[in-house]
Amino acid sequence: MELLSLNGLSHIVGVPKNTAATWVEEFNMYVPKTQQQDVMYYLPEAIDVLKFIKKCKYKNYKKPDILKRLANRSFPIRVESTIEDVQMTFEQGNYRENILTVMQTIGMTVSNVANQEKSIQSLQEEQKKRMKIAEQQSKEINDLREQIESLKQAITPANEYEMKKESFARMFE
Repeated sequence: MELLSLNGLSHIVGVPKNTAATWVEEFNMYVPKTQQQDVMYYLPEAIDVLKFIKKCKYKNYKKPDILKRLANRSFPIRVESTIEDVQMTFEQGNYRENILTVMQTIGMTVSNVANQEKSIQSLQEEQKKRMKIAEQQSKEINDLREQIESLKQAITPANEYEMKKESFARMFE
């Protein structure tokens, strides 16, 4: 897994480092990150999140609108950092708006997990169907091989008979 510094992340997204830092702080719940030896690094998925925020900012969306859009886009939320991020969000003020956003985010996350479970189930069912079809095709191929082998064996005596017939025909010419 390749980790990015804030500098690298801002370079890839195409925004100044201080802008990226502000966005990471404002939308910290959606920016996948990890800390190693007291240094914060960002996962490659953070690129998509910040690019989405960049689009929203250029369309002049406000923070609450962007948070709703992030929740609706089902960007992954890292569970280990979510509790700390929620606490930080509450500490930033405007509790009512933050609570609503967090609750919507949690609801969307639960909904997305349920949808992913349904998708996985349907994919597993489809895979089982394809496995049955492949097994049937394999059985048919083996049956055809056996038929070809028996036909080859049936042809061999017929070919020998034709060769003997031709040689007798030449003898009596």
